[in-house]
Amino acid sequence: MNKKFLTGLLILVFCGVAFALYSNASNADAELDVSEMEAKIKALNEDLKNLSEAYAELKSSLPLPVEEQLVQMKNKISELDDLVTDQSDLLRKIDPNGILQDTENWISDSYDTVTDEEESGWAKVRSAEILDRFNRMDEAAYDSIADVYLNGENGRMKAYALGVIKDNVTQDMKEPLMNNLKELTKDGEFKNGWLMGNIIEAAKNVSLSEEDEATFLYIAQNHPNDRMAKRSGEVIGVEVERIEE
Repeated sequence: MNKKFLTGLLILVFCGVAFALYSNASNADAELDVSEMEAKIKALNEDLKNLSEAYAELKSSLPLPVEEQLVQMKNKISELDDLVTDQSDLLRKIDPNGILQDTENWISDSYDTVTDEEESGWAKVRSAEILDRFNRMDEAAYDSIADVYLNGENGRMKAYALGVIKDNVTQDMKEPLMNNLKELTKDGEFKNGWLMGNIIEAAKNVSLSEEDEATFLYIAQNHPNDRMAKRSGEVIGVEVERIEE
């Protein structure tokens, strides 16, 4: 059904009504049947209603003219422009010196550095500290710094990287953490306190085996630094009394 077809039907309906009225008026000898006329008019009105509804449905399904679409698009663009302007004015009132915007740019640049595979490990970790300070570390940033820790060129870099993510390490980091810890306590020596301390803090977020717990117990009982010994004991939930010599 299209627009021309519906228009033709409407014309036919009106013609039918006119013809019916004319036939009854011109027949002077015939007795006027009012009830029949009312029935015909009612039926024609019903047809007209159905055709009007069908026409309205067809019209609503047709695409808007290009000109009307452009007007609507222009109105939406104008609304968006007003919204941006209002937000800019509000930001200028809240942050007249642009400190908030500068901070956001700083954070954005830091994120780009952290996730850039071409950047050095040191640059990534320095930028990750900024993200961590503003609570902007996401999974991609975490994975990048975890990779710096796993492949760090020396103990200082490993310690620096782990310091940023130690509170959020996942279970898959447990094995490399424990391997590092065993190296730092090898032959009864305690090396690289910075890295050891960060491993101890990170270990609080992973599940440990009995062998792992034994390593922390050993540190708690033997590390010369009381604070490090206490922190190691806290990982496995024990308080170790130190024997003063």
